[in-house]
This record gives sequence, structure tokens and C-alpha cells, in this order.
Amino acid sequence: MYLVTNAEMRRLDRYTIEEVGIPAAVLMENAGAGVAKWAEELTAPGARIVVAAGKGNNGGDGLVAARHLSGRGRKVEVLLAAGPDELRGEAALQLQALRHWPVRVYVDDGATDWSFLLRGADLVVDALLGTGLTRPVESTHRRLIECINGSGAPVLAVDLPSGLDGDGGRVMGEAVRAGWTLCLGLPKRGLVTGEGPRYAGIWRVHDIGLAPRGPEVLGIDRVRLLEAADIRNWWPRRPFDSHKGLFGHLLVIAGAPQMWGAALLCGTAAYRSGAGLVTVAVSGEAVPPWLGAHPELMTAFWRKPEEVLSLLDGKDALVVGPGLARFSGDVPWLKQVLSRVGAAVVDAGALDVWREAAADGWRPPASVVLTPHPKEMARLTGLSTREVQSDRLETARRVAQRYGCTVVLKGAYSVIAAPDGRAFVNPTGNPGMATGGTGDVLAGVIGSLLAQGLPPVEAAAAGVYIHGAAGDRAAEKTGMTALTAGDVVEGLGAAIRQLVE
Repeated sequence: MYLVTNAEMRRLDRYTIEEVGIPAAVLMENAGAGVAKWAEELTAPGARIVVAAGKGNNGGDGLVAARHLSGRGRKVEVLLAAGPDELRGEAALQLQALRHWPVRVYVDDGATDWSFLLRGADLVVDALLGTGLTRPVESTHRRLIECINGSGAPVLAVDLPSGLDGDGGRVMGEAVRAGWTLCLGLPKRGLVTGEGPRYAGIWRVHDIGLAPRGPEVLGIDRVRLLEAADIRNWWPRRPFDSHKGLFGHLLVIAGAPQMWGAALLCGTAAYRSGAGLVTVAVSGEAVPPWLGAHPELMTAFWRKPEEVLSLLDGKDALVVGPGLARFSGDVPWLKQVLSRVGAAVVDAGALDVWREAAADGWRPPASVVLTPHPKEMARLTGLSTREVQSDRLETARRVAQRYGCTVVLKGAYSVIAAPDGRAFVNPTGNPGMATGGTGDVLAGVIGSLLAQGLPPVEAAAAGVYIHGAAGDRAAEKTGMTALTAGDVVEGLGAAIRQLVE
């Protein structure tokens, strides 16, 4: 499932029409039929549906949907944002065909307040603007969008909410706030970055008949939406004659007593994700109070940072950073640590150390996965948090290429970026996971998969997906408000069992 830009989608459309030979009218018919099908699921027989249609292909898709819905027992009205003589090509043909169905068409005159038409509708289908939007919405469309948003009616958007940029998720002056969005052919990147998640609502993808090999032929296959099948393909298998030595030994370098909870969450998540052995190295001399309740965790203690180096022998992977505070000499120390291990997750308190260590071009021999949240990413890049969030996908890709490592930019629709330009976007997870400690759980899951031998990109992508799925299962039990990081750890087993076992 590829995530594409507006321009890439247009290229794929042209390729399907001109090279493969599928007529544009067929693609439009398929698109409109898909919109009608979802609208039918969202409404009851006899429901009143208003289709707001523009003059382009997006509007044509809406007109097809209006025809299908009228034939399925819905009372359909169309609000046309342009004069009938302004429609061209397939959209004009669809308007002509619609005249043979009992659908009333209203034509916007540039001044009418259409609230009387939209208010009380059981559903509004937003087919005003599609992927061709390149500048802020004009006054006519802005007025119609404001009418839709102010109507209080539920909205199903066609391909993209009108006014939302399909590349970066920017609101182009004003945008429709949709409850649902039906992506046509392939999902657009703007749905998962910037303000897209807030405006698109629940979205799904409808196959309109595009050439299935088109993305590979055209080279627009670098960004993908993660799917359960990916995780099943990557996840380590456990043969019948397994023993713990087959599944790696993970070392977690954690911080001081006041942050030992981060170490516990990370270590237990690593075990839940299949690591053969986990050693947690905590700062100080006191025994963590949770050690007796988690006897499977091996524990080491360090007072001086150099004492950690002796713990690296025999470890297959490392997580460094949970609960870790800055200290004198931490930059050369991190360089030493990462030069003596094959794979590592650099998280939390170690990310700022990494930024300074890598500032002069230094690159460790280890395969490194960086796991910043947006504020940490802002420090890595010198951008503001708002700038990071405005284009999460490209920000993560730039950092991965700059540092030659895998990057996980955490948050809604977490981004996993590889140094070769590939990227994955994760669809699992929920707002309840926006709570302390869930990042430590994620670091443990990814570290566990690295210790089990997965390459860094696959380990990061599978870890993020499973972590989000565990959070979703936990939220089903506790609700989102009461969700804690410990609940996510407990949800890992069910998520892994359902997805990969």
C-alpha cells in the first residue's frame, strides 16, 4: 500500500489511461461507485444526501456517486460549485447522465448561503476539490467549505477533504472537516502528516482499477503504509527446537533511580517481544524495588559510565537512553558504546548525546535506530516542533539520510525512515498512548527485534506496528484516558499472537 503525492497520483492515472488503456470514464465510474457504497453503509434507506461537487474529476466522482445513491433508495441532491457549461470531459458526461435520475441539482451563484440545503442532511459527500489543489482555496470554494463545516452534518470526503493539501497535509486557507475519507486508488501522504489526521477522520482505500504494477514502473514506491502482512513476513519465527540463545541477548543502558521505571518498561517489553535474554544496566547501587517481581530481568549496576563498556561483551543489541541524564564526557562515551555493538536503539536521554556525537560526521559501525518524539526531533534538526509536525514524513527521511541510520519519528502515524530514502507509515495506535513510558516500551520492542537478528528498518517498522497494535488492544480494555505504558506491555502478547503466531 503506497502513499503518494498529488503529482505521483496524476502520473499513475495517466499511465493507467494512456499506457495500459483503461478509459478515464471507467476509473471515474469505479471511483463514484466506491463512494456510493460507503455512503450507503453510513446511511439508512430514505436518507437525504447532499453531494457538493466541483467542476473537475473529483466532482465527476461525486456525480457518479449521486447517480448510484439515487438508485439505492436515497434522496439525493447535488450542489454544483460551477456552472454546468464549465464542466469538461468525464465530469460533463456524468452531469449529462445524471439528468435521467430523480436528483435535483442546485448551481451555486457565488453568493447564496447554502446552509438551508446542507443543514439536516443525513450525509454530505464532499467532492468539491481533489488532488489538483495547488493554492489556497478561492472565495467561492471557501464559502462552500465554510457552509459544509457549519452545517453540523456528517461528511464523507472523496479522496481528500476539500482544501487539504495531499502532499503535506496543510490546510490551504480552509478545509472540510470530514468524518470519513475514501481514498481513491492509493492514499495520499497528506492524510497522515501535518493537519491531515485531524481533517480526514476515518479513512479507507478503494481500488478504482489502476494498473497494479504502475507504482513500481513509475518509481513511486518509496513510501508505504505498513500492513499486517508486512509484519508477518518480517517477524522472527520460533522453530520447535528453539532455545534462548537463538533469540539474542539485549542490553538496556538506563538511568538513575528516579527513572528506573523506564528501564523496567523497556526490559519487560523486550522479553514480551521475544528476546532470549535481557540485561538492564541501571545507574546506582540500590536494588530496583521491582526486581523481585520481574526475576526474568538480569540486572547490572553502574556508578561510572566506563563500567558499562564491560557489559557489552556477548550482547547482540543495545538500547541506550531510557531514563538517562546527561553527564560529563557522555559524547565520547556514547561513541565508544556504539563502536562495540552490532545494533542499537538510541532513545530518550541518549538522543541529544547522539546529536553532538554525530555533528562532526562521525558514524558508528553499529546499525542504529533513532526513536525521537517530535520535540526531540526538533532538537536533532534545529527546526521548531511545529515545523517537524508540519511535514513529518520528509523530516524523518532527511534525518535518516543525513545520519545514515533508521529513524522512527513517534506520534500519530509514526514514520519509519531508512537511509536509502524508503519510508513506512504506521496505521496502528491511538491517542491513549500519549502518556509517559510508552516510548520506553517501543524502544524495548525494537531492541528485542534487533537482538533477534532483524535488519534495522524491518525491526523498527515491525516494532512500531506491534507496539501500536498492543496499545489498541489495551485501549479496548481500559479506554484511552486510563491507558498506561504498563497496559501496552501487557497487550503485546495478544497483539503478537493475533498478527504473527
